[in-house]
Amino acid sequence: MTGLVASADTLTAGADATLEHVLHEAAHVLCWTRDVQDTTMRGVYHNGVFLDAAAEVGLFWPRGQPRVRGKGYVAPALTDATRDRYADDLSALTTAIPLVLPHLLIPDVQRAHKPANRLYLQCKCDEPRRIQISPTVAAKGPVLCGVCGKPFTEQ
Repeated sequence: MTGLVASADTLTAGADATLEHVLHEAAHVLCWTRDVQDTTMRGVYHNGVFLDAAAEVGLFWPRGQPRVRGKGYVAPALTDATRDRYADDLSALTTAIPLVLPHLLIPDVQRAHKPANRLYLQCKCDEPRRIQISPTVAAKGPVLCGVCGKPFTEQ
């Protein structure tokens, strides 16, 4: 299954930001279908090839605006012609977004960055070996050391 994901932050920013996001992704798809590299640094830096594709789908980079440090041409904007072309869609998004936002499950940022719940175990060797394991896996039974033959236990 494939799809396009628009974050709650994008939707909250409004119809223009949502359309910019969709067209940004469309520019990437153009580059992908043409088998041309539009980003570097594992997709972080958007190069001139991306900017050309973005222009094809109705986005532009403001004249004289410097590239974003470390990200290149990451956020081209809608042209006036693009806004006119998608006026009905922008109107529909303006109506739909406030209806959708209250129903989105937005992850708790504090919980999302919480470290995994891990147990720290060690064996009984003279120079003990240490492992990390989830409580669920540990509950399935002892983990035995292949050197001393004894189970790993909590430190």
